[in-house]
Amino acid sequence: MSDLLTIPLAILGGGIWGSFLGVLAVRIPQHASIVFPGSRCDHCGTPLLPKDMLPFLSWLRLRGRCRTCQQKILPEIPLSEVLTALFFLLILWLSPSPLSGMRAITLFSFALPLTLIDIRYHRLPHLLTMPCIGAGILLGGLSRGSHGLIEALAGSLAGLLPIALIAHFYPRGIGMGDAFWLSAIGSMTGAGALALVLLIASSSGIVATLIVYKIKSRKSDLSLVRMAMPFGPFLALGGLVTLLVPDLSHLFNAALMEILT
Repeated sequence: MSDLLTIPLAILGGGIWGSFLGVLAVRIPQHASIVFPGSRCDHCGTPLLPKDMLPFLSWLRLRGRCRTCQQKILPEIPLSEVLTALFFLLILWLSPSPLSGMRAITLFSFALPLTLIDIRYHRLPHLLTMPCIGAGILLGGLSRGSHGLIEALAGSLAGLLPIALIAHFYPRGIGMGDAFWLSAIGSMTGAGALALVLLIASSSGIVATLIVYKIKSRKSDLSLVRMAMPFGPFLALGGLVTLLVPDLSHLFNAALMEILT
């Protein structure tokens, strides 16, 4: 298929799928069904018309507001559409095989709503992390048979147990949601890549915290020690980078072994 057709299809498919991921991010914290009722305004409850559900275009045409009540459309929906379309394009560029692309898209499909939920509510619902663990184990079995299944299970346990212990003894620092989320990421990446996932997550989290602190401290007496940032989005970043650039994990592990020996 030519790029002239593949790229528009990736953008359109990403926009449509991203709209659904945005719905997950909005409805799951509200304990609402993701199926019924259909698409509607989250403020006045007015059902959306087909012309109001075109990815990207409807939000621009309506200027980000509901046609009926004129309240602002929740940012999760348009943001999810744009980010998913961009990610689909990234997969076209980076993914070496359809199976690796499917694994990356699957992880992203859980990572995006979990990130949006964690930023807004500081929670990582098991309703999303647990199915992601199952998907990772299933993909491991489909890709490499029993060996892949064992690798996915090992990655899941390696991600769960250390963070769960930390969460148990120091619940103010990290939560069980993070443990199950890292378990899901480990089921996708394998245990050997989790060190790199944590390095990327920790370093990006520190940088982001310092940037936010620098901005907010100008307006208030904010303590860096008491400042809380959700860790889930940075775990998602670490997992996606590791999946998209698998050679990075091999290089990191080789360098780590060199240092240790």
